[in-house]
Amino acid sequence: MSDKRTQLENAAIDSVQRSGFNNLSFRSIASDVGIKSSSVHYYFPEKSDLAAALIEKYSVDFSDKLRAIGNRNISPKSKLDAFVKLFEDAIDDEKFCLCGMMAAEVYSLNSSNRQALLDYFQFMEDWVASILEGDNVSAFGTMKPRVLARMLVSGLEGAILIDRVDGRRDRLKSQREFIRELTKA
Repeated sequence: MSDKRTQLENAAIDSVQRSGFNNLSFRSIASDVGIKSSSVHYYFPEKSDLAAALIEKYSVDFSDKLRAIGNRNISPKSKLDAFVKLFEDAIDDEKFCLCGMMAAEVYSLNSSNRQALLDYFQFMEDWVASILEGDNVSAFGTMKPRVLARMLVSGLEGAILIDRVDGRRDRLKSQREFIRELTKA
């Protein structure tokens, strides 16, 4: 992949994580990289092409992080703590999960990009469910790990979204406490 393309993707990801996909312009990312906005079209003919590239890059990077956490020789509770830390790191950088931000603007995306977002969230839910299954979580009786995983993922995505409104971390901290309670031995 060309260096300029990578620079454009990184600039665009940063912009989307801070202010959303609909606010992203080819002109702004071109300026960030130091090229003409018309040159962005060489790499991404349409904004939907850029969206696809961003979702793919972010999904690969995030799944690599989850796999690295999963491969560590630590307890399931510690793995889930590390998972929550990924969300805390985003809010520390005054950013939001790129796919979460794009999901908020889903109606401006084409069906292919919507599916890519769905795949991203599905992978995350699968990962969390696998950790919960490995821990034999029983705090919620007969509730299946898949249902708990959906609750945790949507809770974390929502927590960082709402915590951005007041600049605090109360909701994210509540999610961490909930997960720790869930995985209490």
